[in-house]
Amino acid sequence: MPTVYPIQWQPPVITGVYRNLQRRDIETWEKWLAAHAAEWEAVAYDVAVGGIAPADPASPPAQLLGWKYTTALKIDVLLMLDGRVTVVEVKPAATVSAIGAAVAYPLVLAREEPALDIAGGGIICQHLPPDIRWVAEALEIRTWEV
Repeated sequence: MPTVYPIQWQPPVITGVYRNLQRRDIETWEKWLAAHAAEWEAVAYDVAVGGIAPADPASPPAQLLGWKYTTALKIDVLLMLDGRVTVVEVKPAATVSAIGAAVAYPLVLAREEPALDIAGGGIICQHLPPDIRWVAEALEIRTWEV
């Protein structure tokens, strides 16, 4: 099954509008964009994967899609370079939950969009504690500390 809504690629530029990023994540994301945007071809926001819809034949398709979106996993950012996609979690401080997102989201995205060439998961943060850095390195999760 594809992503809930089609992936919308756009240039990696500072716009101030990043669907699905939490307010506390925007400062981190914009610092990363200022430092690294030129290294990437495109980004996509608010990518919803998985999710469930009730088995209700009387519900209109738009309502079922809304249910699926509401229950889906929400990927913060996809990065595109040379046709390869890196799935990124953005947080001011990296935590174990960021590790989980960087492991799980690429797997679910690969299931939902098998034609995508998934490079792996990543974490963009302002603070990367030593234990989280160690786990990310052990799991080959790319990290950016800005």
